[in-house]
Amino acid sequence: MTQLTPFEQAYKQVVSGLLEAPSVNYEGKGIPYFRYQLSVHLFNLRIMSSGMTCRGVKLKDLKHYYGLKGKSAKECLAEFEKIVEAYKNEQIKLN
Repeated sequence: MTQLTPFEQAYKQVVSGLLEAPSVNYEGKGIPYFRYQLSVHLFNLRIMSSGMTCRGVKLKDLKHYYGLKGKSAKECLAEFEKIVEAYKNEQIKLN
């Protein structure tokens, strides 16, 4: 059995009802919290991979939260895009 990342743990807890995710609204409509979170972090990683920094966001923190193994932001971006795609397809492993 593999160790779940903090992201996977939080997602599992929300799906099972043990944790309540914050509500996020866009144009008056609610959107899933994890969709919003992934979108913001994808934006941040794209900026970091171009060589810029983001205030309040560290690559080290994103690597820990999502279990990314890359050494640079570019390497982590490729890994992260796979996580985003898995979330869109709802293939995130919860066991």
